[in-house]
Amino acid sequence: MTEKEGQLTFPFIEGEKIDLSAANLEHVNLYTKWKNNPENRKFFVNPIPQSVEEMKKSFEPKKQEVKEDIFFEIWHKNDSVAIGFIGFIRIRWYNRNALIFLMIGESKYWGQGIASEGVKLLVTYGFNELNLHKISAEILAPDKASARVLEKNNFTLEVRLEKEIFFEGKFVDKLGYAIFNRDWRGTNG
Repeated sequence: MTEKEGQLTFPFIEGEKIDLSAANLEHVNLYTKWKNNPENRKFFVNPIPQSVEEMKKSFEPKKQEVKEDIFFEIWHKNDSVAIGFIGFIRIRWYNRNALIFLMIGESKYWGQGIASEGVKLLVTYGFNELNLHKISAEILAPDKASARVLEKNNFTLEVRLEKEIFFEGKFVDKLGYAIFNRDWRGTNG
């Protein structure tokens, strides 16, 4: 359990530098700040601002029989503060696959290996506890930092969609990366 300024977080997944904890609606202002920050939203291609109320709605229970996403806060262990979020979206339980997403919202923590550790923790959780078969990620070709994080975690480039996304005044490629459970077990088992 981590405590900072009266806020408690209970780690669900513990790492070296970070812990992954359940999303906390008390931090919705922080999530909104991260999503609207021009530096953060650059590669998310998020051209429309999001209000706190809209962010809250994204956490409301959806009318679905099976949960299709899992959302974690990334907590910096030494500083005891939320610094980003990570999780799975579009989980397809029957096919046992999911899409990973990640944002380090606080730029002072960029370039410290935190994104790589977060992906490693989430992939381990996805394969060991959720019994996923395949985990995918989608990024823009100009997002070299995310490509390095994925490749460091043994994701391979699976598909390139040419000139798919309008980004900074031009169309750029969208890249699809993936890792399979069998390949992950081969390097981590």
